[in-house]
Amino acid sequence: MELNRHLDRHVRAYARALDWDLGGRRLVMSDCWVNIMPFGAAHSLHLHPNSVVSGTYYVATPKGCAGLKFEDPRLASLMAAPPRIDGCRPTNQVFVTYPAQVGQVILFESWIRHEVASNQVQAERISLSFNYHWA
Repeated sequence: MELNRHLDRHVRAYARALDWDLGGRRLVMSDCWVNIMPFGAAHSLHLHPNSVVSGTYYVATPKGCAGLKFEDPRLASLMAAPPRIDGCRPTNQVFVTYPAQVGQVILFESWIRHEVASNQVQAERISLSFNYHWA
């Protein structure tokens, strides 16, 4: 389980960066799956209930494939917000997309809604996704 040890290190560092007090408990991988996205495949907007940290490790990312798109959490709360100016800073955007890059790990809190747009290239986009719970 070399990959599991690798991801565990990332998740521990992520928890430290967020100043989480785990009360002597730890974050443990609860599930893991492979995403193979051929041309036209997409993952619609969703979140990961019953998890604390979720993430993706990129295995194959053909040039031009879709990245991981996150939604401003206020949208899910139906909060009104004025439109943003063109070219606004990434921290003020309603959606932010992180490009998919082979070997990269992206971690996020599981309550954050996210999606992957339709794969518009002929080659498959392949990633390994996972969830961690608090044990």
